[in-house]
Amino acid sequence: MLVLLSVAFCIFLGAEAASYETPEYILPCNRSNPNVNECLLGTFNHLRPYLVEGIPDIGVPSIEPLVISRLSMENGAGAVRVRALFQNITVFGASNYTVGGIDADLENYSIILGLTIPRIEVRGKYEVGGNVLLFPVRSKGDFWASFNDVDAVAQIIGKEVTREDVRYMRIEKLAADFKLKTSRFKVRDVINTGNVIGEAMNRFLNNNANEIIEEMKPAAATAIARHFKAFLNNAFLKIPLNVWLPDA
Repeated sequence: MLVLLSVAFCIFLGAEAASYETPEYILPCNRSNPNVNECLLGTFNHLRPYLVEGIPDIGVPSIEPLVISRLSMENGAGAVRVRALFQNITVFGASNYTVGGIDADLENYSIILGLTIPRIEVRGKYEVGGNVLLFPVRSKGDFWASFNDVDAVAQIIGKEVTREDVRYMRIEKLAADFKLKTSRFKVRDVINTGNVIGEAMNRFLNNNANEIIEEMKPAAATAIARHFKAFLNNAFLKIPLNVWLPDA
């Protein structure tokens, strides 16, 4: 899902105004194109090698690995009620994405993206506090996770805004969802290190991975969407609308 939102940024920048030289990483797609979805599929495939290296011109970091400094989430309902903070996150495998489908309505600045990724590996720092089932949990340390056969969908909805007589697009809504076939977790708990609690945490995570993911998925999807919405708006509100969408 993280890579999906990074790629979505480039897709929305999929056209440059005629007065600007089109960068080599862009295959232009006008919103009036009756086959715009097919055009965007071509843009996705063309972008892959550039996304691996990163595109400094438009502020897109490399997606191999994809680095996120901080994500926070909270789940206040169900059997897993926790607050979690993840930092220094490194994601491997995101560049192996395959575009599963695109449904674009560029007249209304809306696009729905579907991606599949065979395997993602994630590492970083974590801090968790709350309750799992009826048991209080407090844990902090390093984490590792792997997710196989990832299916992700994101919807981006924008709105035209005017600043000093120049038109821009602002992201009004960004929603995301994902499914995983299998997953594994490993934590190195520095609070409960050297005792049975740390090992019990690892066993619990791996033995109940699917259930935990289902419980935490809404909070995780919201946190990821919030992160990338801020990132996208930081870029879009600096780029005039007619620069990336010539027939706007």
